[in-house]
Amino acid sequence: MLEDFYVDTYNRVWGNKDIGGTVEVTSSNNTLNIESSSNIYTVTIPTGTYETEYTLNKSELIEVIASELEYNQFPVDVYLGGNHKDVKYNCIVFRLSDGLEIQDINGTFFDEFFNSI
Repeated sequence: MLEDFYVDTYNRVWGNKDIGGTVEVTSSNNTLNIESSSNIYTVTIPTGTYETEYTLNKSELIEVIASELEYNQFPVDVYLGGNHKDVKYNCIVFRLSDGLEIQDINGTFFDEFFNSI
């Protein structure tokens, strides 16, 4: 479940993993499931190498996830988050746009790019 993740007052769930720099999405780390109380939204992130630039606040990875969510017409928003724990880092942030709360996030993409620093 999501007890290890920061959920803000807007019901956005903030990832714990730094996606700054270059990340590689492969067929072994590209499935993502986002669950609400009534639906499970599953997307497959296209394989490739994606760059996230902290100072420009720009992420090819966030852009491709947003495209997949939009293509599938899922009520899920994705953002590039900036966290400041011991160090500054970029992370993935998800929110349901239909007013429901995210109950769970899982899949190989979650394990690789969202779950831990």
